[in-house]
Amino acid sequence: MSSEISPALTTIPSNREANYVLAVLFVVIMLNFLDRQVISIVAEPIKQEMGLSDKQIGLMTGLSFALFYTTLAIPVALLADKWHRSRIIAIAIGIWSVMTMLCGAASNFVQLFLARVGVGIGESASGPASHSLIADYFPPERRASAMGVYGAAVPLGAFIALAGGGWIVENFNWRVAFFIAGVPGIIVALVVWWTVKEPRGHVSLKEAFKPQPNQQTIKEALKELGSKPTYWHLVMAGILIQFVSYGTAAFYGSLYVRVFGIGYGELGLKLGLMVAIAGMSGAWLGGKVGDKFDKDRPGVSLKIIAATFLLAVPCTFAAVNVGNINLSVCLLGMTTFAATFYYGPNFSLIQSLAGDRTRAMAVAIYLLFAGLIGLGFGPIFVGAVSDYISGGDPSLEADGIRGGVAAIALFNIWTAFHFWRAQQLVATGQSAQ
Repeated sequence: MSSEISPALTTIPSNREANYVLAVLFVVIMLNFLDRQVISIVAEPIKQEMGLSDKQIGLMTGLSFALFYTTLAIPVALLADKWHRSRIIAIAIGIWSVMTMLCGAASNFVQLFLARVGVGIGESASGPASHSLIADYFPPERRASAMGVYGAAVPLGAFIALAGGGWIVENFNWRVAFFIAGVPGIIVALVVWWTVKEPRGHVSLKEAFKPQPNQQTIKEALKELGSKPTYWHLVMAGILIQFVSYGTAAFYGSLYVRVFGIGYGELGLKLGLMVAIAGMSGAWLGGKVGDKFDKDRPGVSLKIIAATFLLAVPCTFAAVNVGNINLSVCLLGMTTFAATFYYGPNFSLIQSLAGDRTRAMAVAIYLLFAGLIGLGFGPIFVGAVSDYISGGDPSLEADGIRGGVAAIALFNIWTAFHFWRAQQLVATGQSAQ
């Protein structure tokens, strides 16, 4: 493996070690999204049992999770740039797994909201530390593909959440779905703790909290990243991607149950297969496109990414209006494809733009804005539009959710603009100025 990875490493990981760590982190992010997304398939039965509005569903699925998921990512990233990253990831998995199980024990909206806050607290630590580890285990010429493989776990986790959650709801209840989703994380946390090595060498937690002579502050990180316009175009695109994808996904179950009257087991399988096929192929293909095209013509992949988001707009409009559920689910697959296709080239470029001491922080700042604004308010936007259209009339709830999903799809046009602009900056050599 190339020694270009990072001058901060005490040892250069072998290809075998790198592939093992990537496989473990693949499982970690898969569980991350399993526990995060299972609520989307059980949202409708929760709404019925607790008598919630669509806006409350949006608060429960989005803002409750995003509040601490995003804000805690910054201090955790500072720690990840100095301490044992696999320890951070293992602790994070344990926290979010337990809190996922507690979601199933909630008896009212407030309890469920707080349990979801706990899931967000746990998951806040995983992303920055995992991205930083991958950047150290893989050299620049393999990094986009590695990020693409890592990103492919996202739709797989969503598939398990949707297909498994739908079957469990239909055969048991929504509370059981949360409990079963949380259990595997405890085992994986132990695997990460004991088997994933820190290539920077061992640093005690006490030493990690001590001020270092060359320690970079948040202000310094923002100053460094603030001079790189490409990074901020990617951040803005990330906000919009999370806004649309989480806003849509939060109401997957509600959309198809209300419009087509489909059972949860069948719905979960259909949606799960769509998310798995479209999402995993998007993440894998995006990583390959990034490594292949950007090597000789920097930024070409960003132009292709912009095109996929533009194509997602008419596909979503068609999906909420066709009369056939199978065709509708397939059309929504374009949105899912776009929301994972960008992953490898996007995060590979972010790691390239960041300095060695800013890698985890660059991801944390990205997640702070993308998560707090996008993830936090996307579901609320769809829920609010749905409530407005339906006006509280149960007979109009299907029209309301159609309108909410169609309205949020328009933001993909804005997303495409930022990827196009970032591509121009990269192509003209202005990305790091």
